[in-house]
Amino acid sequence: MTNLIDNDAVAREVAERPRRRRTSRSHLRLSRRIVCLLLDIDPEEHRRGIRWRRVFGYTSLMGILLALPALVSNVLFDWVPMVDGIVRSFFTWSDRNPEPVFVGLGNFERVLADPEFHASLKNMLFFLVAYLVLMFPTIICSVVLFRIQNSRLQYIYRVLLCLPMVVPALVFTLTWIFILGYDFGAINNLLVSLGFERVMFLGDPDLIKWTILLTGIPFVTANSALIYLGGLNGISESVWDAAKLDGVGPVRTFFSLEFPLIIGQFKLNLMGVIGAGITVYATQLVFYNASVHEGLITPGLLMYFKAFPNTGAPDYGYAYALGLILFLLALAVSLLAMKFLKTRD
Repeated sequence: MTNLIDNDAVAREVAERPRRRRTSRSHLRLSRRIVCLLLDIDPEEHRRGIRWRRVFGYTSLMGILLALPALVSNVLFDWVPMVDGIVRSFFTWSDRNPEPVFVGLGNFERVLADPEFHASLKNMLFFLVAYLVLMFPTIICSVVLFRIQNSRLQYIYRVLLCLPMVVPALVFTLTWIFILGYDFGAINNLLVSLGFERVMFLGDPDLIKWTILLTGIPFVTANSALIYLGGLNGISESVWDAAKLDGVGPVRTFFSLEFPLIIGQFKLNLMGVIGAGITVYATQLVFYNASVHEGLITPGLLMYFKAFPNTGAPDYGYAYALGLILFLLALAVSLLAMKFLKTRD
């Protein structure tokens, strides 16, 4: 009888051990894992306790000291303005009445009921879809560059790819204005010399969106290409050797190996493209004139005009509320895209 009781006790003890382990791991996740994540250390190696002297040694303190300016600037110029903008979106004020007045959701109701905001959503959707489609020329360019066997030639192409990064993007945009101008543009002068009529690239509301996309030729972004190349270079050579032995062609290699293996880099660039497509306004502002307002206005540009109008008093409450709406919209679309890609994986 005693043996039976002892055996039952041992069985219960063995059954309780996984529970205790799960409980200890859950406690580890709640507390120590957060600290270990912030300190960039392995929580499993410090299960019994964190060696604070080792963590805050000379090397760690020097790393924190070197990273501190970037952290402070990030907090001051990114997080503080973001929180301030969220708070101010619930207030309204103007130059004549500088004292903020709490209006609750009044600013958001004005934005959602504004016909101009509704019209700007169509243009935003156009640019968002266009930017998503134009991601693939960069991917194809990166794959072609990766397939070059000659390392010296590949290095030369990488340098040529990154060379335009030295020149600010605004310079390229202004150059395109001189190229596409109606009276003085090089393309229109060429059309006239060939016997064709001039085209209003910058003055036609139906054509201005395509004109802005045209300025992105050859539709290859150097930063994104470098990210894709980093992902491709990190893949083991055994993968490509196995593909060669199986007789996989170049097209199938792209769809079955290269693109699926850089899906993480694609997600990173995708989030940036979604955010840029929803909040875009800088290039539109450079090309803006009153004749193309209907075909060019985007929510981001509308927000800019509300905060810095050409005439009249600024409507800061409207601009802050619209900015928060764009942030939430970009966040929601990004999360949906990540969830879709995760299910595809």
